[in-house]
Amino acid sequence: MGYTNYINQKRSFTDEEWEQIKKEFEHLKECERIVPIENNNPNIIAFNGKNESCETFFLCKNIEDYWADESNHMSSYYKEEFDKNGYHFNFCKTRMLPYDVDVWHLYNVCFNVSKDNISIRRDR
Repeated sequence: MGYTNYINQKRSFTDEEWEQIKKEFEHLKECERIVPIENNNPNIIAFNGKNESCETFFLCKNIEDYWADESNHMSSYYKEEFDKNGYHFNFCKTRMLPYDVDVWHLYNVCFNVSKDNISIRRDR
């Protein structure tokens, strides 16, 4: 089964928006359903499900970070799609595993702190 959560992002998050999102992510880490993926970039949030996951949740503060990694074969595609559509499309397939609630929760936080910037939906 391919249950998926989707997000469209029109612009980078402001510093204030990102701080609110990061603060909520810190609370999510306490629930023990997720395993944060450590990285050296404070402007990226990434995690998987603790015991089982389908795809990695990945969120960037700066929209350009989605296509900045030239080793990622999708980076030029992401940039072209953003230029064409005016937003970055991202998703996290969870198959409704336990961490799905955390993915959906963080997408909702993004929407609530940045309503002019974010749209979300999921397979339901």
